[in-house]
Amino acid sequence: MRHDRLQAREALERAGTLAFKPVSSAKWVDVEFTRSGLIRVRIEHDTIAGVTPEMMRWWFENLAGTTTWNGVDFTGPEVSHYHLWHHRDHIAVTPAPVATPAAKIGTDTTFTIDEQFNDYRERIHATVTTTRLDEEEFTFDIHKAGVRVGRIVHLYGPTTGGLRFYAETTIGFESGPWRAVNAVRPLFYSARTADHWIRHNIEETGRSEDVIPHMYARAMDN
Repeated sequence: MRHDRLQAREALERAGTLAFKPVSSAKWVDVEFTRSGLIRVRIEHDTIAGVTPEMMRWWFENLAGTTTWNGVDFTGPEVSHYHLWHHRDHIAVTPAPVATPAAKIGTDTTFTIDEQFNDYRERIHATVTTTRLDEEEFTFDIHKAGVRVGRIVHLYGPTTGGLRFYAETTIGFESGPWRAVNAVRPLFYSARTADHWIRHNIEETGRSEDVIPHMYARAMDN
């Protein structure tokens, strides 16, 4: 994994795009705690320059893919899209064995996400199922022990200079008998976790403009 991350880092450094966008680049950020114990984190991101809805959809569909982009051309070693998106925090995105051909992600695809926040001290391992993936939205439910415990929504569309992008994460139960479990929600998703997710999400979303146009152009040429 260390080797894979270094390869992604070297490609980005060679391209001159290693630096992440800062948290201050977001148009606005909001963290809400409901009376029932639910937590909702919302981010309206900076415009993703040079990216279209078609490109964003393609990227999410092929998030588990790989490339030989080395920051200059496509003659380098194989590196994962996921590591290029965030070379420091991302570990792996793994579609289930019954996923669509070529490990593509689509509606009703189940996959696992492995990441590390807080300078590697907070490990994230989640099983998720896509509920919508198209040129306007990428949304998936988060499951623990077969129960939906949260949802992440990405909404995007064309705007001047690129793509507008909104992300929302909700953790906990809004209603029903499981709502009592919200009392222990801070044990696995706290306010501190939300702060780390905000930073991570702004960094990976900002990285999109550095890598997606290259990957998409290459895919359309083949």
